[in-house]
Amino acid sequence: MIFTLFCGVVPQQAAAAASPWQETDGARLRIVAEPARPGATDLRGMLQIELEPGWKTYWREPGAAGIPPQISLGDDAATAVTIHYPAPEWHDDPYGSWAGYAQPVSLPLTFATSADTWPGTLKASVFLGICRDVCVPVSMDFDVPIDEKKPNAMQTLLLDTAFSALPADDSDRLSIANAAWTSDGVLEISLKHAASDTDPQLFVSAGSNRPFKKPVLVSDDGETALFRAEPVFDPAKAGEMTVVLTARHGVDAVERFFTVSPQ
Repeated sequence: MIFTLFCGVVPQQAAAAASPWQETDGARLRIVAEPARPGATDLRGMLQIELEPGWKTYWREPGAAGIPPQISLGDDAATAVTIHYPAPEWHDDPYGSWAGYAQPVSLPLTFATSADTWPGTLKASVFLGICRDVCVPVSMDFDVPIDEKKPNAMQTLLLDTAFSALPADDSDRLSIANAAWTSDGVLEISLKHAASDTDPQLFVSAGSNRPFKKPVLVSDDGETALFRAEPVFDPAKAGEMTVVLTARHGVDAVERFFTVSPQ
């Protein structure tokens, strides 16, 4: 409610540091970015995805048939972009289970540069899947002005809100305790969580060439939950790898990167 009231009184020019909205079936998208600061090697941004009711989009690990969000940059000044993800939800359809978002979502971005100065306009290309009964591959090009002299209130509010929605570090209420291969070639993950009537959820990502099936909750004594995630690849050939583990339980969400040793 506070956000809605705030939006109603901010002048139209407050959205100046954003690309124009672009529309596709089931959604409209734009990129918002903070102004480039003198001497800064990175700046914050976000991909804002306003989904229509009944439409969905993917998390970083989309399942066997999905399309994860991908962003490439169109100028030499900005050299890299990192996509950050709020905790997703599990969805089941005739094609299988996949992790993603069924409500409007903003994916925080971090742009990096090795140049002495940023360009006046940041050029970025986005490729992702927007889904209803079937998934539609979406490709869009954005021009984002980043030469504003100071942040405006709307821009700062949108970015702060997006970054504050990201999973936190481990806490007393929710933490990812361990991740390791079992003797039968399944990744076993244990969570510590506060007492609740709801089951925790777990999401696993090790890159597009090392997908996992939806983790299965095999036990939960009210404090420790044990999940098993079956790989859709041969773990004996994977070697040492980094796994992104995201857990949610009620209003709490955490994320950790684990290095998993060979089986």
